[in-house]
Amino acid sequence: MNILLISRGNGFGHARRDMLLARALQRAGHEVTMASYASALALLKNFYDGRLIDLGLPAFGNEAERVRKLLDLFRDVAPELVVSDEELLALPIAVSQGIPVCFVTNWLDDNREMLGYLRMADSIAVVDMEDHWLFPIPDAIREKIRFVGPVLDISPIERNPSDQIVVTAGSPTIADARFFAKAIQALKPDRRYRKLIYGGTLTRSLERLKDDSVRFVLDQTTFLNEAASSRLVICRGGHTTLWELAALGIPGIAIPRPADVNPYNAVYARQMAARNDIEWLDESELTEETLALKVESALGRPFASYRHTGESLERLLEAVLDLSPSIAQ
Repeated sequence: MNILLISRGNGFGHARRDMLLARALQRAGHEVTMASYASALALLKNFYDGRLIDLGLPAFGNEAERVRKLLDLFRDVAPELVVSDEELLALPIAVSQGIPVCFVTNWLDDNREMLGYLRMADSIAVVDMEDHWLFPIPDAIREKIRFVGPVLDISPIERNPSDQIVVTAGSPTIADARFFAKAIQALKPDRRYRKLIYGGTLTRSLERLKDDSVRFVLDQTTFLNEAASSRLVICRGGHTTLWELAALGIPGIAIPRPADVNPYNAVYARQMAARNDIEWLDESELTEETLALKVESALGRPFASYRHTGESLERLLEAVLDLSPSIAQ
């Protein structure tokens, strides 16, 4: 089949799992075209060697331009099947052209407008587990939903923690400046640990907070390598990051972005805390004192861990390819 895989552009987590799916589809003999934009595209350009189309879109906004670019994409690729990783506007376009579409997501919503989009999908693959799931599961789409589990690219490693704490915001925005400043200030008095700050371009505005115990990195590929040998990771609570920490057995503290920036991060954090994988702290309560107490608590308690076997990718692949009989019909 000729398959189009559209990867949402705002965040590295979408691109990381979508690359795994694209390669699995290629191994199964299918022709795959990936399309993305913004920060996800930057990662794909570095690590994905298949056919990749730049949609030339910003991370957020401008729906009219987004629809136009997606229509052009569908015309150019002429797919037989579409996989949309949280790119909602791909759903009505696929439906209007009679193309089966699988929607890949780590959230669900019963908001009337959002539910209208989700009902257009032929299937919905949730890259999470149903236990402790805190998002609504609307009756209107319940039969379309398949929980496949987290899709991760994690190699087995032997944990040998060093005296290091990692602070990261994935693909950061200006909304993360306060998070970084408070985290650095809270950690600086504790001389037991080196601090590695991964903040992309935001590091330039935070250099004044640096001392001999704080090191900044710009290269996002450094994150997992450094995190794997650290005592603790403090992050923004991105879905993929939290599951990577759980799979690597790394204690984590999530400080989710405010709801007006990302309404879902706090839900991910609460879900993972309920599974005993992390601790979390609401940003409205973030002070140097509260974070220092959370760090001390996280360093001194056992967490659960997720046994990553690769089966989630197999289940996601099945969820996508199960749509192929509808093509034959």
